[in-house]
Amino acid sequence: MTDDHAQHLAALHAGFEAPAELIATAARAVTLSPILSTERIVHGEANEVYGITFERGPEVILRIARRAEGVFEKEAWAIGRCRALGIAAPKVLSLQRLQSGGETLEVCFLEKLPGQRLSDSLSLPQETLRSVVRELGEQISRMHTVGPGDLGEAGQFFENETDDFLATEAEFVELGGNAGLDRRALERAFRFFEAVMLRRGPLPRRLTHNDLRACHVLVHEGRLSGVIDFGQVSMDSPVNEFAKWDYWEEPVRPVAWLQEGYGDKGLFDAGYAELFQAFRIANALWVLRWYALTRHAAGVSRAAATLARYLGVG
Repeated sequence: MTDDHAQHLAALHAGFEAPAELIATAARAVTLSPILSTERIVHGEANEVYGITFERGPEVILRIARRAEGVFEKEAWAIGRCRALGIAAPKVLSLQRLQSGGETLEVCFLEKLPGQRLSDSLSLPQETLRSVVRELGEQISRMHTVGPGDLGEAGQFFENETDDFLATEAEFVELGGNAGLDRRALERAFRFFEAVMLRRGPLPRRLTHNDLRACHVLVHEGRLSGVIDFGQVSMDSPVNEFAKWDYWEEPVRPVAWLQEGYGDKGLFDAGYAELFQAFRIANALWVLRWYALTRHAAGVSRAAATLARYLGVG
């Protein structure tokens, strides 16, 4: 994590701090053992997160969300479905909705899985890193076997979730232009995206993690030990999963490693390359927009540089 990104996260989390008494009370749903230590974890950009150790009992991760009613219910369903498929996701221990200071807090306790984040594991041998990413590819290929017909009542979690990328063209072109990108190149990128989607027709939708990156992968003793943070879980094209990995992880942890472990090699057919490129452009623009909205100038600059590379104008 760069210094400027750490400062950005610190600013986002400055207004998040649930009372210690509320945390202790909520933790009784997991164990009656007193809390021994509570460690604030500032890695994500949405939730207040803690690692909690008890005098007796399990180590847990506590996540707290604001102004997002029922947000963890969708995530808990997805985690349960993934665990049933043998994916190394943490067990959900308790979901609660609590009142504090006039606001509603959504509370989720998860088991703490062993290991450190893959993003913090660059000292591992190259072949070990490659092996872990291959394992990840195999695990997400299992996740992608879940289609719309497998959702049942959980289908309610995924209604009306699709963003209309093309309808936001004017805003994206303006943001990209403000970040120093060639507006004509951006407009051509939108026409490319539109043409690809028209050629491919409705894309198969599968259960996707939708925020697949090294900071959401745990490594222990040289092996994949967990896939975490399912907060953005979606029904989407599996190709979008690879495009997101490419944005965050190339060239240190290549997307090719992820593809090596992926079970269904038919995904990488003759039309894969153009679909992958279309999703890469879309993802980079969404990231640029997010950092513009949260006023993270360095994040905007990095997104613009990646976009320039994708567009071949860098």
